[in-house]
Order: sequence, then C-alpha cells, then structure tokens
Amino acid sequence: MAGNQDIVFETLEDPDIISGGKGKEFIAVKHYGKTSISEKNAVVIYKEQENDGFVITAFMTSKPEKIVKKGFVWKK
Repeated sequence: MAGNQDIVFETLEDPDIISGGKGKEFIAVKHYGKTSISEKNAVVIYKEQENDGFVITAFMTSKPEKIVKKGFVWKK
C-alpha cells in the first residue's frame, strides 16, 4: 500500500463494508474501480480504543468475500 495512503484514509472514512475481525479489530472494505494496479478492493484492518484507534494492516484484493467471513457489522 506504499504510495496509497489516501486510499487507506478514504477506506476508513467512507467504507462500503465494515466487518468484525478475529478479535476486537474491525475490517473496512471499499471498492475502487481504478487503482495503481487495477480494479481492486482496499482492505484496512484496524482497532478502536476509547478516544483513539490504529491501523493494523492494509492491502488490496480482488476477492473481498474471502476477507469478510464473520458477516457485516455495517454495510453501505
């Protein structure tokens, strides 16, 4: 995701889907018709704390259904 910080921030601010992760983390997914590599979905795994939060990892995928296995916490 080097050079794609704007995609990470946009995915966190306006996701298409938010799913629960394995623990207390969340998974934000947003579809992009055009990226630096092709049509992809950005996936950002993050944790929220009381007044803060942090990104654990972020990556692109063409198969988001394999990432979102636990169902949806929120869907656009």
